[in-house]
Amino acid sequence: MIFLILAISLLSPWTADVYDNDTALQETVHTEVAGSAVPALSIYATYGDSAVPSENEGSSSQATELKNPTFQELQDFILRDPTSLNKFVLNEYECRHFATEVNNNAEVEGLRCAFVLLCFKRGQHAVIAFDTIDRGLVYIEPQTDAAIHPEVGGSYQEKEIKEILIAW
Repeated sequence: MIFLILAISLLSPWTADVYDNDTALQETVHTEVAGSAVPALSIYATYGDSAVPSENEGSSSQATELKNPTFQELQDFILRDPTSLNKFVLNEYECRHFATEVNNNAEVEGLRCAFVLLCFKRGQHAVIAFDTIDRGLVYIEPQTDAAIHPEVGGSYQEKEIKEILIAW
């Protein structure tokens, strides 16, 4: 069901709720304070065993198990991942493309990563999340590599978050 909702929302026209170079996003993964707590969230999520076909395998019937990373493994991955260097291009390469690319890159490295939609009254914004084994759920803005802390009822990019949808 969640994938149907994501598919429908991704096919719908995107409004001006897509942002590039938001100066409010200054808390990066690089400066995350050790031991900081991730706030409790009201979320809709799908869980289950995650496996994706390995690109290194000869047969499509073989799969690679994905693992939840430690926070350090998450930081190391984000520092290596080049996606945030891509240029935002309206109607061509937007937030959903950044989130999809980082998600795919994480899965190639064997890391379980979620595609996340922050839903507003009008529009939505795509980010990613990792369920780290030592710090819990950590959200990342893939356009800037910033660690973010969205909450339903809170705001992100000056818009109130009505719902957070997570697809693993």
